[in-house]
Amino acid sequence: MGRVKTMREEGKMMGKKEGKMSGNDHHHDHTHDPGVSSVSIVCEGSLDLEKANIWLGTLLLERSEDIYRMKGLLSVQGMDERFVFQGVHDIFQGSPDRLWGADEPRINKIVFIGKNLNAEELEKGFKACLL
Repeated sequence: MGRVKTMREEGKMMGKKEGKMSGNDHHHDHTHDPGVSSVSIVCEGSLDLEKANIWLGTLLLERSEDIYRMKGLLSVQGMDERFVFQGVHDIFQGSPDRLWGADEPRINKIVFIGKNLNAEELEKGFKACLL
């Protein structure tokens, strides 16, 4: 089972109010774009790395202006290590991390930050890369 969350759907977008962000206590000298949101995907399963590379590459080629940042921790088929990646617009990189723990569930976690993000589309594309 996977879950997709958007901050906007959960009502956790913090609004600017008199120089402070609600929910924390720091000052800002910039404005926040209300069109910016995040989408998180968390699900079990092993990824086909080739499919995932093609999907991410195509996604970033087509939507690089809308995807500001992405990060992830992935369970890749045939790898004993966790695979971590990050990206900004159309540039992304990834590499093996530490070994998965013996009792650690192999759960994929990926977060996108940007504008005009379609949570269902992103989840469908990601899950199509699972074996």
